[in-house]
Parts: sequence; C-alpha cells; structure tokens
Amino acid sequence: MTVGVALCCKDGIVLASDSLATFSRGAPVARFTNKVYIINHSELLHPIAVAGAGMTAFIDKFVDRVGRTGIESAAKAAERKLDIVDFVERVAETVVSIMLKEYMLDRNQFFRAPIGEFELSMLVAGATAESADNPSELRAYNIHSIGIAEQIEGYGTIGSGAAYAELFLHGFVPEPHKLSVTDAIKLVCYTIKGVEIMDPNVGGETRVCALQWELPKKDGKKQLSVKRQDAKSLPKGAKEKMESVLNKVGSDMRKIVGK
Repeated sequence: MTVGVALCCKDGIVLASDSLATFSRGAPVARFTNKVYIINHSELLHPIAVAGAGMTAFIDKFVDRVGRTGIESAAKAAERKLDIVDFVERVAETVVSIMLKEYMLDRNQFFRAPIGEFELSMLVAGATAESADNPSELRAYNIHSIGIAEQIEGYGTIGSGAAYAELFLHGFVPEPHKLSVTDAIKLVCYTIKGVEIMDPNVGGETRVCALQWELPKKDGKKQLSVKRQDAKSLPKGAKEKMESVLNKVGSDMRKIVGK
C-alpha cells in the first residue's frame, strides 16, 4: 500500500508518493520502489505523470500496457495525438477496467470463489489540447479501481494513507489555487511524512514530480515540463517536524477534554 498526492496549484501541478512497497512472501516483506512515473510517447501531445497505489504488480502492468499498446491504439482510433483527457478516457479507464476484469472478475468466476482483491488506483496529470476556443490547461485525475476517472479540484489522494493525507492537506492547503508549485512541493513532502507516522505501510524517500509550462518556443507553442525533483532539494527533517506538530495537537486535544 502507499500514499499518493496530487496538488493543483496556480502555476502547475505537483504529484508525489512515498516509496515503500510491501509484498506477501509467507510473511510481509518490505522493499523500496518507485511509484511515480513520467510517460513520454510519440502519440501524446504532452508528457503525462502517473502515481500508483495498490499491488506493485498491478501498477507495473498498468504502466507497461499503457506504453506498449494503450496509447498507440487509442491515438489510432481517435486519429490524433492524445491530450490528458484522451489519455484518461481512452487509455487509463480502459486499461484499469480490462485489468479488473482479467485479474478479479474472470479469475473469481473460473475458480468459483474469491481469490483476491484488485488493488489499484492511480493519479494522473497532464495538459489538455489547445483549440481556437479554449487554451491548453493542466488537469489531474483520480482513476478509481473500477475504471472510472474523477477530475481533481484542489488536491487528490490515493492509497492506504489517503485519509491521513486528506486531514493534513486540509490544514496545509485551504486554498490550493493560490499556492505556488515551489510551496506545494514542500507541503506534499510534509504531508507524506506525516502519513508515515500514522500508517506503517507508508515510508521511504518521497518521490515528487512537478508539471509546469515552459516559455513558448519559436513556434509560439507552449511546452509542458514534467520533471522529477532531486531528493536533495526536498525538505529535511520533515517527519520529525510533523511528529512535533502532532504531539502539540494531542496536547491541545487533551486540554479541550479537560475543560
């Protein structure tokens, strides 16, 4: 399990996740892995950022299927390069739905008994196509495990630590649209480290990528930059600072009860 966060800011989008993965090998086994991906493809108008939560095998299969056949097939059917809306509706929803059918519904029917759960949810972010009527804009979506996408307004969370992340973000980000990407990068790091205190399935280095428009090139078209953030540039001691805040909250709560 994991925690993933998407934060929509005034000048871009920040996507982040922890890096702890747990496996069942008779006993729980912990490893550290990447759960934030940047997808580049010749049939995409702009790069797309993806963060996954759930079983690592399902996340890997999603990214693999999207890159090998999903994008190309959808672009061919649409007869155009895909923007973030196309990717969500024609690729992500389709791939997740097919995986749900293959790995849960069909297998349960074949064995005539439930043999497992389909553990996969995704955060995806990218840019829409530009038209004469509408300028290109950045969007983020939550792809639910049943293959349905929901556009994110402000911030979105996934994973076993999502409820804790929602609580911290509620305090950190009362007005996401006024927040800069620079500040958002710091806040998602504190949020994920705060979740790590509460959720034993969350941990490791925080992985962060930022989506922002670059200055137009000579042709006048905007270029979308999707960049991973260097671990050295992220806040240090975030977990310890969050522990201090939580201890103070606990003390204040006890005072309320005492009164």
